[in-house]
Amino acid sequence: MAQFRSHTTDTLRRLEDCLSRFHENKAVFTDLGIRKHFNFPKIHSLLHYGLSITLFGTTDNYNTEQTERLHIDFTKAAYRATNHKDKLPQMTTWLGRLKKVQQHAELVMSRQELGQQRGTSVKPTGPPQPTTRSLKMALHPSIKAVSFDDIHGLYGAVQWQDALGEFIARVNYPSISGNALHVCAVNTLIPFHSVPVFHKVKFILGDAESAEIVDAMHVRPEQKDKHGRVIPPRFDTAHVLTQSQGVHDRTNHEFQSCYGLNMAQNAAQVTR
Repeated sequence: MAQFRSHTTDTLRRLEDCLSRFHENKAVFTDLGIRKHFNFPKIHSLLHYGLSITLFGTTDNYNTEQTERLHIDFTKAAYRATNHKDKLPQMTTWLGRLKKVQQHAELVMSRQELGQQRGTSVKPTGPPQPTTRSLKMALHPSIKAVSFDDIHGLYGAVQWQDALGEFIARVNYPSISGNALHVCAVNTLIPFHSVPVFHKVKFILGDAESAEIVDAMHVRPEQKDKHGRVIPPRFDTAHVLTQSQGVHDRTNHEFQSCYGLNMAQNAAQVTR
C-alpha cells in the first residue's frame, strides 16, 4: 500500500490500520523462534510512512538503501579493520577514531576557507622553520611532584638528573667547559628529589594579544591500555637557541623537553 502511485485519506487510514494489525500479531514470529526481535531500521521506518506521505507526497523513487549504506560504513568496514577477535571494542574504537579524523579534516577546511575569505594565504605544510619564538606554558603543572626515580622509569628520561646538574653548573659557571664542567655538574648538590612536570609546552609567535601557536612539545609517561599492554613513554626533542651558543641539539634535551627552560632556571637559582 505504501507503493501506491496516489493516496487519499482513506488509503492512508487503511495503511495505518494494516501497520497496527501487524504490530499486534508480529509476536508469533518470536514465539515460533523464526526471529529473536524486530528492532531493526526498516521496521521502524514503517511508523513514519503515513506522515511522510502526507507531508511530502507518494513514495516515488524512494528506497531503503540508506540503512544498507550505513551498515557498510559502520559495520562491515569497521569489522575488516579488526583482527576478528574481541570485535566489538575494536570496531567501536575504530569508528571513534574515524569520526575524530573527519572532524579534524572539517576543522582544517573551515580554517582554510576562513583564511581565504580574509585574503590571507594558507601556510604551507612541512617542518617548522627556525624563527624567534616564545614559550607558552600552563599556569599549573600537569603533575605537581614527580620523583627523580619516576622521571627515569616512567618517563624514560634516563639522563635527566645528569642533564639538570650540567645545566645548573653551566648557569653558575658559564665560562667553564669540558672536564671542569663535568666535575662541577657531578658535585652540584640538588636539594630536592621531585619536580613539577609539564606535559605540554607551546611555541608562539607574536605578542600576547595576537599570539599564534606554531609548534608544541608533548610528554607522556609510561602507561597501560585497557588490555594491560604497556605503552612506552614519549618526549619530544627541542633545539634550543641561547645567546652564547647557536642552534644545537643539547645532550640534555630530555630535561628541557619534559620540563621547560623555566624549571631549569628555577633549579639553578635554588642551588646558587
